[in-house]
Amino acid sequence: MNTKPKMLWVIPIAVGFIMACAATNTESSQRKEDVKEKTVFQTSGQWKPVTDVRSDVAIVYGTDDRKDMTFEQRVQSWRDRGYTTHYMTGIAWGNYQDYFTGQWDGKWHLDEGQVTQKGDTLWHGRMVPYLVPSDNFIKYMKEKHIKRVIDAGIDAIYLEEPEFWARAGYSEAFKREWKKYYGFDWRPQHESPENTYLANKLKYHLYYRALDECFTFAKEYGKSKGMDVRCYVPTHSLVNYSQWQIVSPEASLASLPCVDGYIAQVWTGTSREPNFYNGVEKERVFETAFLEYGSMESMTAPTGRKMFFLTDPIEDWPRDWVDYKKNYQATFTAQLLYPNNADFEVMPWPDRIYEGLYRTSADSDHRERIPRHYSTQMQVMINTLNQMPLSGNKVTGSEGISVLMSNSLMFQRFPVHKGYDDPQLANFYGQALPFLKRGVPVKTLHIENVGYPETWKDTKVLVMTYSNMKPLEPAAHNHIAEWVKREAYWFIADVITIRSRPYRNGGIQAVTHTKPPHNICLNYWE
Repeated sequence: MNTKPKMLWVIPIAVGFIMACAATNTESSQRKEDVKEKTVFQTSGQWKPVTDVRSDVAIVYGTDDRKDMTFEQRVQSWRDRGYTTHYMTGIAWGNYQDYFTGQWDGKWHLDEGQVTQKGDTLWHGRMVPYLVPSDNFIKYMKEKHIKRVIDAGIDAIYLEEPEFWARAGYSEAFKREWKKYYGFDWRPQHESPENTYLANKLKYHLYYRALDECFTFAKEYGKSKGMDVRCYVPTHSLVNYSQWQIVSPEASLASLPCVDGYIAQVWTGTSREPNFYNGVEKERVFETAFLEYGSMESMTAPTGRKMFFLTDPIEDWPRDWVDYKKNYQATFTAQLLYPNNADFEVMPWPDRIYEGLYRTSADSDHRERIPRHYSTQMQVMINTLNQMPLSGNKVTGSEGISVLMSNSLMFQRFPVHKGYDDPQLANFYGQALPFLKRGVPVKTLHIENVGYPETWKDTKVLVMTYSNMKPLEPAAHNHIAEWVKREAYWFIADVITIRSRPYRNGGIQAVTHTKPPHNICLNYWE
């Protein structure tokens, strides 16, 4: 195995690479409507010159009216400037104070927030709790928001971040949903591994149901008005949600008829989360972003759903412009290493990017707006994405190696039970990073998709462990076994602890399979 990190060489030449691609015409196989909606950005504000990003689509966020402008007027301000307009709002939180305080149906609903074992409600903002999505809340979303959006002539709806915190699950609202779903009384998740699994499976189901019902309604209501409404889920990657201890439906949504695609919410804030490699915990922004985009790409590739890759020139946490630029380039480069994707959310929240005040360097308290050299480079990169073609090209390096992952990665992260600890998602990174660090463009393969033949395309080596995840359906075992008998070159299982040594033998054990060579044992070294 080549020990040189070839993939890291691309970061310094990212800008030159994309500028060269700008001269390339998009492939004729792309549909006309896809070209029109190739690049998007999201904004809660109206059009103004400083935030005129020049992408194809402006995603208008939230239906709330402002003091001097209604939702419909906000939408029209972008249309008047030639933009296609879409709509986005949160499904787990949002400016739904009229629901929480009883203005909508005469009843207070702050008791529907997500609650921890200590009795604390988890808040996204003032009077904005993270929700246990009840039937009543789903009804509110349909009648108060989705209908209004479609009535405004918008035919693409994004319900973002279906998030249920793993440490939550103690509210009365959750206990009611538990009894309805399982048929027996609620059990505290901290008392046993089984209870933890049951609690997180329910959290997963609640947002699967919420999105299914909201999107199905949107499509049916749109059809009644002669519109073909498309529905998307902007969501963090399975890698990030697992690391941040959040439960979300993720890959299972890709098989819902009412889901047309995703936005892969990958940016500095998610990709800088530290992970372990060779016993060292640190930020690895490029590598983590590569794996995050890969996990999102593998969710939709077998089902043909549309995928927008997101990058953010800054991040939610206040830092400095030098930090933002460095890590933006790392995540931007990572997304370009998936040439079979050519749709992008070029930025969220342009108001904070172009008008926000941030430190000029890590050791300075002086704050200023985005430096001209950074904004110019950023806009060149964004303009290039408007012309970025789909490509049959592949990243160089040994191909055909995939790491198995499942939505249940999110189920065992919290609370920790004896024998179930997986610090910083170390089981996953322990399988993927040794390949990536040596220039191998390792892929991820979702166990929820193993029933689709397209899932197995180009996979020759499957690396897997059930230490940190469990199949949600017994049929998954059968599909994996069928692939092993039919196609597998290597089937690598049962990852054990890799110790920090100059030379390591037996980091991964392999099982016998039907094609030679048999009984493989991989060696890792630095």
